[in-house]
Amino acid sequence: MFRKAARLSSWLSFNYRPVRPTGTFYLTQMYDTWLKDPNSVHESWRNYFSRADSQVLEKLSQQSSFGDLREEAKEVIKISLLHRAFQIHGFMLADLDPLKLHSLVHDHGVDVRLPGPIRLENYHFSPEDMEKTYDISNHMITGFTSLNSPSHGKWKLKDFIEKLKKAYCSNIGFEFFHIPFRDETNWMIERIEKDHQFNYSADQKKSLLKKLARAELLEKFLHKKFTTHKRFGLDGLESLILSVEAVIERAVDQGIDTFVIGMPHRGRLNMLANVCGSSLTDMFGMFLGSNARLLEEGDVKYHLGHTAIRTINGKSATISLLANPSHLEAVDTVAVGKAHAMQFYQNSPDRTMCILIHGDAALAGQGVVFEQIQMEDLYDYSTGGVIHIVANNNIGFTTTPREARSGLFPTEIAKSISAPIIHVNGDCPEEVDYVSRMACDWRREFGKSIFIDIIGYRRYGHNELDEPLFTNPKMYQIISKHESCYDLYSKKLINEKILSGEEATSLTQSVLNDYESSFSTAKEFSEDELKNRNKNYTEWSPIKTAQRDPRRTGVSVDRIRELGLQINTIPEEFHAHPSITKIFKQRYNSIENGRGIDWATAEALAWASLLADDGVHVRISGEDVQRGTFSQRHAVIHDQKNEKTYAPLNFLAKNQAKFTAVNSLLSEMGVLGFEYGFALANPNALVLWEAQFGDFANGAQIIIDQFITSGEAKWGQEAGLVILLPHGYDGQGSEHSCGRIERILQLSADDPNNIPTDWIVEGMQIYHNNIQVVMPSNPANYFHMLRRQIRREFRKPLFVFSPKRLLRHKEAVSTIEEFNNDRVSRAYDDPSKDLVENEKIRKVIFCSGQVYYDLVEERRKRDIKDIAICRIEQIAPFPFDRVQHQAHKYINATYHWVQEEPLNLGPWGYVQPRIDTALKALGFGPAGVVSRPPSAAAASGYASVHTKQLIELLDKAMN
Repeated sequence: MFRKAARLSSWLSFNYRPVRPTGTFYLTQMYDTWLKDPNSVHESWRNYFSRADSQVLEKLSQQSSFGDLREEAKEVIKISLLHRAFQIHGFMLADLDPLKLHSLVHDHGVDVRLPGPIRLENYHFSPEDMEKTYDISNHMITGFTSLNSPSHGKWKLKDFIEKLKKAYCSNIGFEFFHIPFRDETNWMIERIEKDHQFNYSADQKKSLLKKLARAELLEKFLHKKFTTHKRFGLDGLESLILSVEAVIERAVDQGIDTFVIGMPHRGRLNMLANVCGSSLTDMFGMFLGSNARLLEEGDVKYHLGHTAIRTINGKSATISLLANPSHLEAVDTVAVGKAHAMQFYQNSPDRTMCILIHGDAALAGQGVVFEQIQMEDLYDYSTGGVIHIVANNNIGFTTTPREARSGLFPTEIAKSISAPIIHVNGDCPEEVDYVSRMACDWRREFGKSIFIDIIGYRRYGHNELDEPLFTNPKMYQIISKHESCYDLYSKKLINEKILSGEEATSLTQSVLNDYESSFSTAKEFSEDELKNRNKNYTEWSPIKTAQRDPRRTGVSVDRIRELGLQINTIPEEFHAHPSITKIFKQRYNSIENGRGIDWATAEALAWASLLADDGVHVRISGEDVQRGTFSQRHAVIHDQKNEKTYAPLNFLAKNQAKFTAVNSLLSEMGVLGFEYGFALANPNALVLWEAQFGDFANGAQIIIDQFITSGEAKWGQEAGLVILLPHGYDGQGSEHSCGRIERILQLSADDPNNIPTDWIVEGMQIYHNNIQVVMPSNPANYFHMLRRQIRREFRKPLFVFSPKRLLRHKEAVSTIEEFNNDRVSRAYDDPSKDLVENEKIRKVIFCSGQVYYDLVEERRKRDIKDIAICRIEQIAPFPFDRVQHQAHKYINATYHWVQEEPLNLGPWGYVQPRIDTALKALGFGPAGVVSRPPSAAAASGYASVHTKQLIELLDKAMN
C-alpha cells in the first residue's frame, strides 16, 4: 500500500509549475538560455522544453535565438502554458459559491491574487489568433492534447479556451497538480477533459430530484413541527445527502459491503433518516418526548449513531454512522479505526470504506484532522483511502471563512498527503453526484483518499434558535432571497421537459404525506412498543466465554509454563541483540523455576493465553510499544544482521489469533481515538493503547472524556479498550511522573456515599459502573486484570496506571502459582508475618502502586511491627467491602491514605469519601492522608528535591 519514493522521478519529468507570470519575453530568455546550456536553467524548464512536440523542437533547434522563432512555435508554447494554467489554477475562477457572496476575486474587499498564468491578458492573443487552429498534441499527456483524443490535439484557439473554461471553471473546481505522480494526474486529466459532459438520463435526473426532495423536505418538516428545538439542520446543503448516496451506490457496485461514517452533528438527522434508514417515527417520537430511550443519561438527538443494513443495487450493505459528541472532528480517527478493524476481521481491504464528513471551519481548525490523515499510508492504520466530504457552509458558528483560515478553501490540508481536491457548487445536484462517483473511482483505482468540498450555505444560522443577522447581516440578507436547491433543480427539470409542474407538486406532497404519517404514529408509544424499539439499542455482537465461570481468570501452572517457555525462546537462526538474548534467557529461567516472573513476562503470558487458547486477537499500539518505552517489553525483536523482525507471540500455535504491536505515529488524541474505534468493531478482541508516559494522556483527553468514559451512558456503546498509563514518582519531573489519575477517577460514576453490597455479592459492581481504574502492584495481578477484560460477559474500559520502577524491582515479581489464582485481587491485606496481633495494630495504611514498596522498606528499616500496609489494586469502582474487611480485622487502628502524589493530585480526592463511607458504616473513621504538599506542578524535576520529599513522606507515614 506504500507508494514508492522512486515515482518521484516521473514527477520531475512531468509536472511543470512556474512560480511567476510567464510572458513572451520571459519565455524567450529561458529558451535561449536553455539552448546554450541546458543545465543553466531549473530542471522544470529543462523537462518542459525537452517534452515539446518533436516537430516544434526541430524548428526551435534551427534558430540561434528564441526571438527568431516562427510565430507559430511561440503560440504553441503559449497555448500549452495556458492549458497547464487552467489545469493548475482553473478552480480559482470556477463558479462554486451558490450565494456569490464570497467571490474568490473580491473576498471582503480584499483582492485575491490570481496567478499570472491564468490571466488571459498576459498571453496577448489577437482576434486573429483566436480563429487559428493549432497542433498542441503531446504523446505524454492525456485529455484535450492527447493524440488519441477526438481532436487529435488540434484546436481552434477560441474553442480550446471555451473547452478549458467549461472543464475547469464551471460549477466544479479541481486541485490535483500537487500530486507528484504522472499516472495519478493523468487519471484526473482523463476524467476531467474527456468525461466532463453530464449525460444524465431523464430517469437519473428524476432519481436525484426524489433524493433531494426527501432531504430538503425533511428539514422543512422538522423546522415547522419543532420550532423550539435545535436540530442543526442541513438547510442550504441538502446535496450532501446526494453525495453520500452516490458514494455508497458506486462503492457497492465495486464490491464494498461495509461503510463506516463519521460526521459532526450538522445534518445528522437527515443522514440517519435518508442514508441509514433510521425510523422517522422513532425520530419524531424523540422530539415529542414520547419515545424516551432506555438510557437514562442518553444524548441529544443529533449526536446519536445508527447501524442499518440496506439493499443497494440488489446487494446488501451495512452502513454504520458512528455517534459523535459536539467536538466536531473528534470522531474522525474513531471511524477510521473501526473501518480498519473491519478490514482486519474481513481479512480484506476491499470490503469496507470509511467516509468522513467535515465542517469547513472544523476541517481547517482542528488538529485531530491532521493526526487522522497522517494515518493515510501507515501500516496497521491505513484503510485504503478515505472519502472526505466537506459540508462547506461558508461559515463556522458566526465566523466567516476570512476569519477561519488562511487559505482560500478549508481543504489545504489534503495536499499534505497528495490527495486530490474537488470543489463543487452545492446547488448543482448533477455535479455533486458526478464528482462523488468520480471520488469513489479514484479510491478504487489508487487506494488513496480524496476530498470533496461541497460549497453551500446555512439557512438558519448555527442552530435554528439563533439570529444570524446579529453577526452576518449581508450573508443572511442574501440567503433570505435565495431559492433552495430542490426548487432550483425542479425548475431546471421542468425547463428541460423532463418533469411537469404537476409532477413536481405531486412529488413534494407525497414526501410530506409520508412524513405526516410517521409524525402521527410517533405521538404515542405503548410501553411494549418502547421496550421492543429500545431493546436492541445497546446490543453488541455476541461475547464469547470459554468457561462456565466467566470471572475466573487463572490459567493452570502447566499451561503457563508451556506458554512461557515458548514466548521466551528465540530461533537459533535469528540474530538478536546480545542484551535481548540475555533478557529472554532470564525470563525463560524464571518460568522454568516458577519464581521471579517480572512485569513484561506476565503481560506477554496474558496475551499468549488469549491468543492461543481463546482465539482472541490482541492489538497494542502507541509510541514505541514494540520495544516498550522503558525497554521492558520487546514484543517485536529485530535481527541485528538483516533487520528482519520476530514477534514470538505470533508463533504459539497453528490456528492462533494474530498479535499486533504497532509503533504509532507521534499522536495521542488521534491514535487513542483510532484504537477506541478498533475496539468497537469486535468485543472478542483485546485492544490496548499505551501512552509513552502517563501524563501524555492529557493530549487525548477529548477522546477520554467524550467517548471512552461516557460513550456507554450516552449511546449504549460498550468498549473494552485498555489504556496503559505509566505512572510513578522517581525524580523525572512533571512530564514523566504523573499519569493524572485524579482526572480519570473524577470521571468514574460510582457513588461515594452508598455501599453496593448486592453488586459485590454478585460480582457485578463493575457492570454498574462506567470504567475501571487500577494500579496493580505485582505482575500476576496485572495478568489477571488483562484476562478479565475478555472473560466477562460485558465490556468496560480499563485504565491501568502501570509502573515504571516496578518493571525491574526485585520484589515486584510473581510466582508461577499466582497465575492460577481464580481472579483479580481488588485489594491486598498486609502479607507480613512479623506484625503484632491484629488488636495491637495502631495504624492501617491504604495505598496504591509503587509507593507500597517504599513504605514496606521504610517499615523494615525502622523495625516497626504495629503498622499494617494494605494495597488497593482496583481503585474504581471502589472496593468498599475490602476496606471494611480491614476495619473488622484491625479494630483499634487509625486509618490513613498514603500517596506519593501531591495532595491536590493522585487518588486522594476520589478515595477519601469512599474510605470514610466504608469506615463510618462500622463506626470508624474518618481517614487521614499523607502526601506530598499541594503543588501546581505534578512533580519536581530535581532528583535531590524528589528524594527529600520522599523521605519526608515516608517519615510522616511511619510516625
